[in-house]
Amino acid sequence: MVSQDPLEERLSRVPRGWQVAPLEHLPWVQHIRYGITRPGAHDDGGVGMVRASDIQEGHLRSEGPRRISFRTHQAHARSEVRTGDVLVVLVGRVGEAALATEDYDGWNVARTIAVIRTTGPDEAAWLRLWLNSSYVREWCARRATGSTLQRTLNLKDLRGLPVLLPTAGAKAVLVRTVRAVEEKAAVNGRIADCAMSLTDALFAVETRDRPAWPERPLGSVAHLWVGHQSRPQEDTPAGPEHRAPFVTPADVLRKGLPYVSRTDNWMATADEDTLCEARSLLLAAREDGVHAVLNAVPVVPGRGVLVIRAATLADTYWLLYEVRSRSRELTAAAQGPGGRELSRKSVAATALRWPAQSVRERFARDTDVLHARAQAALAENEVLRRLTDGLLESYLSSDEK
Repeated sequence: MVSQDPLEERLSRVPRGWQVAPLEHLPWVQHIRYGITRPGAHDDGGVGMVRASDIQEGHLRSEGPRRISFRTHQAHARSEVRTGDVLVVLVGRVGEAALATEDYDGWNVARTIAVIRTTGPDEAAWLRLWLNSSYVREWCARRATGSTLQRTLNLKDLRGLPVLLPTAGAKAVLVRTVRAVEEKAAVNGRIADCAMSLTDALFAVETRDRPAWPERPLGSVAHLWVGHQSRPQEDTPAGPEHRAPFVTPADVLRKGLPYVSRTDNWMATADEDTLCEARSLLLAAREDGVHAVLNAVPVVPGRGVLVIRAATLADTYWLLYEVRSRSRELTAAAQGPGGRELSRKSVAATALRWPAQSVRERFARDTDVLHARAQAALAENEVLRRLTDGLLESYLSSDEK
């Protein structure tokens, strides 16, 4: 006997007056399309192209965007972006969605993104809210196929996504409340971003005497190793006490603060050699540079993730900002398809100017205060994120008249 899909089972019991319909059958959805498979070389004067990595926490943010030639853009006019379109991640963090703002009007999208055009802003706002709910994200994850680096949601599956259709009154309340939650979360995000900008500026000040410091290879001040684990199977048998978050390059490359506090996957931790201790540095590469994050808890690094373990927290902070300040330069240590696999040997051989311990410890003390403030803001956003799902569940559990 085939068990019913958890989302479909949940939607079989909705409040009175609410409805459910497949995404492609909604009368206010005009089209659902994916983007450019072969965008060609970057064109500095070309048209901006949204990629999966540009959608983070339900918002669209593209820093240093990939640009395509105008000819390529014209040849793929069907996936051109308009203000108000719902953009959905098809590869990686499948199902995550954002609304296209005026800044992205006239852009195009990569094959990793689906463009959903609706007839109005109210419908687009509800669809984005529904797509970003834990119900739908889990539904998308169950249908994704492929390897760790290329978990892919088929456009056909997205078209068949069951969409909850509340009454007008309930939808207005939910959208209004979520908008207020996101405004507060945006304030917290700005606080955290400012804290990180201050730490970058502080590092620039501390390195003003860099030429006078002795030169050492990075491998002489830290231990480096590369994750080799494949993405865990969905049915990995292990209780919560025997599991650790599984980190992919996509988790490291997420825009925002240099932390990994949660991931979409877990792995059994029977093999201690696969576990990376808390407050290690995790590195991953893409064409715009090498990115580094600190893990808040022990994690299992997947393929394509380079781990740097320093002797002290002060050394870890210093190396974090070395990577941040030399992000593009370090891409020379990447290899493989698209230059996305960091070579442990090459990174370990990277020369750096190493200051006195007193300098590293002073920088760490000041940086730790700013990091604590940023983390407090993020912790509040985690509470706000759960609030949205809780509000939706409270409506689903009611018997609206």
